[in-house]
Amino acid sequence: MAARITGLRVDTYISQRAESMTYRLEIGEHMRIGMNTTKLSVAMLLGAMLAGCTQTQSTRHDHADHDTPAAQQQEEQPSSVRGWGYYSPRHGGDESASRMAFPTGDPDTSAMLVHQVMPNEVARGQDFEFSYHITNLTSAELQNVMLMMDSSSNLEISNSTPDGNMSGDGMTWALGNMGPGETKVIELVGSASEVGMASDCITVSYNNFLCATTKVVEPALALSKTATAEALTCDEIVIRYLVENTGSGAASNVVIKDTLPEGLAMNNGSRSVNIPVGTLAAGESRAFEVRANASRTGEFSSGAMATADAGLEAEAGATNTVITQPELAVGVECTQTRFLGRNFTYEYSIENTGNGVANSATASASIPQGTSVVRVSDGGRVVGNNVVWDFGAMGVGDSGNFSMTVSASSIGTYTSTVTANAECADSVSDSCRTEIKGIPAILLEVVDVTDP
Repeated sequence: MAARITGLRVDTYISQRAESMTYRLEIGEHMRIGMNTTKLSVAMLLGAMLAGCTQTQSTRHDHADHDTPAAQQQEEQPSSVRGWGYYSPRHGGDESASRMAFPTGDPDTSAMLVHQVMPNEVARGQDFEFSYHITNLTSAELQNVMLMMDSSSNLEISNSTPDGNMSGDGMTWALGNMGPGETKVIELVGSASEVGMASDCITVSYNNFLCATTKVVEPALALSKTATAEALTCDEIVIRYLVENTGSGAASNVVIKDTLPEGLAMNNGSRSVNIPVGTLAAGESRAFEVRANASRTGEFSSGAMATADAGLEAEAGATNTVITQPELAVGVECTQTRFLGRNFTYEYSIENTGNGVANSATASASIPQGTSVVRVSDGGRVVGNNVVWDFGAMGVGDSGNFSMTVSASSIGTYTSTVTANAECADSVSDSCRTEIKGIPAILLEVVDVTDP
């Protein structure tokens, strides 16, 4: 601490060295020493220099620990002290202002700048006004700014705007958020009860929050399976899968799996269905189709499952497919023996004895060689050497009868073969033969033996 007295002028400089930073505080020419006044300005300015905190967003320096002779040697003349270049509060000729930058002490590397504006001299027991000026030095918002009076001596605060809160031995002012370059002012009214020195120590802090958000999603799978309800053994069975992401996020590595029941197989002979779907976005659905064949009749049932990353699963209910097969029975009856010159008839029959519909059922009867067709029944038509009957779809148990009448021109054995066919049914045949014989006759000869 160094003081130079010229008449009634006292120029006081406080030099403080902390690491590589030097702070200087100049008290104006209106500091007077008298027995009837309280020298608050020196104490207040010292208090401002002493204020600070070494925490994350506030710094506090103790001037007494650094008031060394080396620091005193670096004092400059008042006219050579560089101007602050930042916010500077207005004050009258009987007031002095002091400042501190937080947390480094250097406004160029600090976030907050605090000024105290104090009267140079006050009377004991009389109220006087002073103020704190808090400035945001940054280009960003500072949140939850707090000014704290850690301690005071011979100073009683009677009022402040905004209101402060008592905290331990001091007071605190919650200033909220401060925009870039914004300054907030706290106006105070205080008094000193004793002649001598009055002082306070203040510090400032802020508490910015870094907030980040992430979208929380929950993908979910839904799987449905459909299959041909009824089919014949020769039909392809169509199995369809529909997988959907009913959740709110993407489902990755989706796979559909199904094991076909014994008796059903895909075209490659495998019963294992494995369909890689990939990634399904939220709300996306995809359809897939598999074709299979049955090796026997019966009822076939199986379910399916879809899986994805993160343990996602969905099951599809079992589908039922009934496999049936038509089976035809055909017969023919005819006269075993017939005399030449007489017509003869072949009586045919057809029946579906299976458990499936015989679609496009037909019967074809051969016309015996050496005969001529006299007539046919039930819409039969001559096609080459055959007569063909169409029965369409024959349900289970359906049957039909039909016939063909022919004539022969010579003695012999005449055979007709009838063959029945239908979709998914094995071809069946039956035959019948008729023997044509000559007509027996009595030879009567009259011989004139004696001529009377």
